[in-house]
Amino acid sequence: MGGRLEGRNAIVVGGGGGIGGAIVRRFYAEGASVCVIDSDAAAAQRTVDALDTANGSGTVFALGADIGDADATFRAVEDAAGRLGGLHITVHSAATREPTATVEHTELDDWNEALRVNLTGIFLLCKYAIPHLRAAGGGVIVNIASQLGSVVTPGRPAYHATKAAVINLTKAIAVENAADNIRAVTVSPGAIETDRLLHRLKDMETVRERLTPAHPIGRLGVPDDIAGAVLFAASDDASFMTGSDLIVDGGYTAV
Repeated sequence: MGGRLEGRNAIVVGGGGGIGGAIVRRFYAEGASVCVIDSDAAAAQRTVDALDTANGSGTVFALGADIGDADATFRAVEDAAGRLGGLHITVHSAATREPTATVEHTELDDWNEALRVNLTGIFLLCKYAIPHLRAAGGGVIVNIASQLGSVVTPGRPAYHATKAAVINLTKAIAVENAADNIRAVTVSPGAIETDRLLHRLKDMETVRERLTPAHPIGRLGVPDDIAGAVLFAASDDASFMTGSDLIVDGGYTAV
């Protein structure tokens, strides 16, 4: 019996990271062939090398590419689609780590980099992937947003702005491409236990003490929580879902 993504070809951007790597592992285990793209080519390759090749039926390979750069994105999508033999799914999970600062104190370079990585990168990936999805008879775009695209905390204006924009950009993509059997959704995680959280707090125990009370479910998320949601969104189980924001945040936005 095949997996839920048997015979599907996927690109996972940010696949060298904690959430992206978990998505790659879940997709591969469910029968997909996967191109793992990351600006850190070595991290992308580590994700590939760590896979249990006996636990999947597809192919998998890594590409190093800066998806915030138009030429690099075009080349990466064309390379991936060519090597995979077509394209059915794209996932974008990359995001920059901007400094904590208010609007007043945010440096313009930091603002522009957040826009380039968090938003323009998704625009470019979708722009160049959509023709391949259409040629395959349809497909699925899953963009990782954030619960902080719907609510805000002090000191992260660039992150809030870009993640909110990702949600609406994805809705626009969904509406524009529905007639071609292309679905587009966002998945919005709450706090997930990855190295990204250590950018602002010194260790994971401190992270848990500080952030768990904001999540009514009583714990922080782990990458597999998001990988499971992305698998659902990308699979035929979600065939009637498009233009939606799937919030996976342990109840953070419910209170």
